[in-house]
Amino acid sequence: MKPSEELAYVIGVKVGDGYTYRRKHAIKCYNHVWIGLKAKDREFVEKFARCLAKVLGRKQIRPRFRDDVGKYVVEVRSQTLYELLRKPVDPHRLKKYIEHCERCVAAFLRGFADSEGSVNKRGYICIYNTDQRLLIYVKELLRRLGIESTGPTLNQRGTIINDPRMGKKYTHNKDCHRLHIRASSNMSFYRYVGFTIRRKQMRLENYVKRATRRPTPPPTISPIQHTQNNN
Repeated sequence: MKPSEELAYVIGVKVGDGYTYRRKHAIKCYNHVWIGLKAKDREFVEKFARCLAKVLGRKQIRPRFRDDVGKYVVEVRSQTLYELLRKPVDPHRLKKYIEHCERCVAAFLRGFADSEGSVNKRGYICIYNTDQRLLIYVKELLRRLGIESTGPTLNQRGTIINDPRMGKKYTHNKDCHRLHIRASSNMSFYRYVGFTIRRKQMRLENYVKRATRRPTPPPTISPIQHTQNNN
């Protein structure tokens, strides 16, 4: 496969919310490996589908809404893409696709942020993942685009979550870590990375609008300059 912005975005999504799987009972002469994404944001899944179609040279790949999971879903069969993205995904093995150019770096980060990023109402951006090494790599890529961040820090330890609707308990064995984008870099994040997911992008845009409307503070004058001016 050739490096491209679309492939970099697909990789970013895959190391976040995306998935690959192989059918346990293979059928001869049948492609039994899949790459997919399930998400509640339609524009996110549609973007992933467009990128998949571009990477695989297909005309169109249509997502569908699944009532059983309450999410939009897109899945494709591709042995080549499966071999590239199957677990465990090591970003360092995929560097030639992610770091091919600055636009590919930005596309990878956008795919990852769409999957694992959040923006609160005040405009603070955080990115979460259980793989601390992956977040360290993401932090370095952000820095290359002039986006400073803090972390990764431990956000939540592995725990047991009760689901009263299903009457079941789910165990999260892995600790979750967090990167926090510095507020001074929010404008750069907006300019170079941004979000495909509309609700996240709108919160970021609202922050940018508020930031650009703030009045410029008057220049500070040193005591020496103040004395000279009075004379």
